[in-house]
Amino acid sequence: MVIVLLITIIMFFLLSILPGSRIRDMPMHGGGDALDSLFQITNAKDSLFTKCLRYCYNIFVHFDFGRTFITRERMSRVIGLRVLATVIVLVCGLILTLAVGVPVGAYTAVRKNKAGDRIINTLLMVISTLPSYSVAIVVMVIFALYLKIIPVIIIPRTPVSYIMPTLTIAIGGISSIARMTRASLLGVLEQPFITALQARGIRKSKIIYRHALKNAMIPIISFLRGFCAQLLCGTLIVEQFFSIRGVCSFLLNAVSSRNDMEILGCTVLMTIVLAFMNILSDILYVIINPLVRIRFNGYT
Repeated sequence: MVIVLLITIIMFFLLSILPGSRIRDMPMHGGGDALDSLFQITNAKDSLFTKCLRYCYNIFVHFDFGRTFITRERMSRVIGLRVLATVIVLVCGLILTLAVGVPVGAYTAVRKNKAGDRIINTLLMVISTLPSYSVAIVVMVIFALYLKIIPVIIIPRTPVSYIMPTLTIAIGGISSIARMTRASLLGVLEQPFITALQARGIRKSKIIYRHALKNAMIPIISFLRGFCAQLLCGTLIVEQFFSIRGVCSFLLNAVSSRNDMEILGCTVLMTIVLAFMNILSDILYVIINPLVRIRFNGYT
């Protein structure tokens, strides 16, 4: 929550100093709540500081992001209708990235310096250099025009409408996860306990997928914290390209039309989503890494 509060304050003041900012027209009072009583007691003046305090109070107490500039609707309602689409694209892309990237990385680690390893690594390097909009064009041409599996004109908010955006996000992230898995698994395979398991006559596949890969997932989960932010940046382009009515496309439209309150509300909400993903990665880290549980139990 501290990170969300700091980013909210920084974005508020950055947007307020821009020429023609509409944040300065934001009302100071909220209709007789506790903060209004505090302003009356302290004789607070209508300044940028009190407006920032009002905005932060409305978010963290009332979950109110203000109103849109044109329609004057509540931002919480407008963004709430769009946040589900963004979360679906982000979560599905993350799941598909892990489901493909981890096995590919394990395959290349087991076959280190062989033909399959070199071919896959070269392909992953090429994919990692492609921007999101290029991947989106290729995905649409292959699945909609060439294979004709998915129609070109898609009804919004249907399961089919999320297939191509999910593939676009996943393709861009598979290379990062696969290379991270390969490096992590190669380090685990050199550990003494792997040699001990091999000496006991345990099958190689069981050693890799039951023991080595589980330990290799620990740095991968730590890597997911920054990787979720990378996927969210890719979602900005994907939603605009595939006409998905999500928070990211709403943010881009707000930036193009200079609606400061909408920009601020979307930024704060995306920060909350990233903070939640970081908390989720910490929980997964504790579940997978037994050392953390042992240390925690030792303190308790």
